[in-house]
Amino acid sequence: MPKKYYKVLFYITVIAVFILAITPSSHRDVVPNMDKILHMLAFFVLSLELNRASSTMEHRLRNMGLLVAFGIFIEFVQSLTPTREASFYDIVADVVGILLFQLLYSLLRFYRYTKSS
Repeated sequence: MPKKYYKVLFYITVIAVFILAITPSSHRDVVPNMDKILHMLAFFVLSLELNRASSTMEHRLRNMGLLVAFGIFIEFVQSLTPTREASFYDIVADVVGILLFQLLYSLLRFYRYTKSS
């Protein structure tokens, strides 16, 4: 799929994640730490989409920083809403999601490199 499609998909996902982050939550007691799991999953997917839309290591590093800033922004906005609350651990979960994607992506690239050599 061309990079421009991943960019569009990324922006759609950003909007969806932001809307879900500021609306009242209905999953609080379903699974312990479900909120953290959803944060990790969302930022894993955002990392995937942004990575596929980028081409260089410099862009990947910049994108990781921008995603962390987006996570902090979400927590700031949640602190202003009456139905949600901000949490430092949500930001930690965001960073874990980003780093988990980067680790798996790097391992995949390493595997492909060693397999082709």
